[in-house]
Amino acid sequence: MARKIMKSLSSTLELFRNRVSWNDIDKDFVRQHLRLCLFEDTGVFSCPEPWKYDVSTFNCSINGNGKASIVARENMVCSGLALIPMILEIFRTEEVHAELMVKDGDVVTKETILGNLVGSVRHLLFIERTLLNFLQKLSGISTYTLKLFQIIEPYEVGLLDTRKTTPGLRQLEKYATACGGSFNHRMGLNDRILIKDNHLAAANVESASDLFEFLRKIREKNQNILIELEIDHLEYLNPAIDAEIDVILLDNFSPSDVQEAVSNSQGRILTEVSGGIGLENLEEFAKTQPDFISTGAPTHSSRWVDIGLDWN
Repeated sequence: MARKIMKSLSSTLELFRNRVSWNDIDKDFVRQHLRLCLFEDTGVFSCPEPWKYDVSTFNCSINGNGKASIVARENMVCSGLALIPMILEIFRTEEVHAELMVKDGDVVTKETILGNLVGSVRHLLFIERTLLNFLQKLSGISTYTLKLFQIIEPYEVGLLDTRKTTPGLRQLEKYATACGGSFNHRMGLNDRILIKDNHLAAANVESASDLFEFLRKIREKNQNILIELEIDHLEYLNPAIDAEIDVILLDNFSPSDVQEAVSNSQGRILTEVSGGIGLENLEEFAKTQPDFISTGAPTHSSRWVDIGLDWN
């Protein structure tokens, strides 16, 4: 039976059910990152013909046009295909044209052609590694995310990602988790108030009564921003509810303690579970039916999927 959530919590729930789309990505920020990728391979951030710094291809005197197919070597969830035109732009390989057969978020099987690249052979060789690196990494995150999503979906629990991302790649990695079915937790420190154990320690919060007063003051000053509290023991649950914050994060709780917390908070506050959660124990926590389970596993524990570039 679907769990009932009080109407007062429904708007907060919908705010958590957010997925980054490609339109949400800051394209100028991504272009800056791609310039770093160009520098990694060439030693220059920008020049009219950066492909000339590929001394292998340049000295082979390769000319003419060709065609190469981007091929899935295994079953996967696609992510990163929308990035290809930006790679062509920053690497100054506009002579290459991308013909995509699928889109980000599509589930494909082994040997599926994701798209074709047509144009200057020297340009194709120049962008091959960078293009595949992004596709393999981001599709690996999406593929792992889908595995987690499929485990918890029957229990009506939402999957959330975290800020445990590769520095500089957070937007793209969160986009990849969204392609795999995850909702996106805060993008940065400016999205919402998330009070963690170190905040409580720094503020000298040492008891349940201290916590209530601490949260009450924060709530009074911040009526229009989400407030979430991380707790590591049940004693802090009711003070958080009484202070009328929005979400409680149950960190490193056992499944039995999560069950107790979910039962006690039902209809009064949203619940999120986190800490040491992966494929091996995810279903056990999902059975306790919190509103959300968050895990950094898709970004820190997924492997790159196998994608190849086959010449036609």
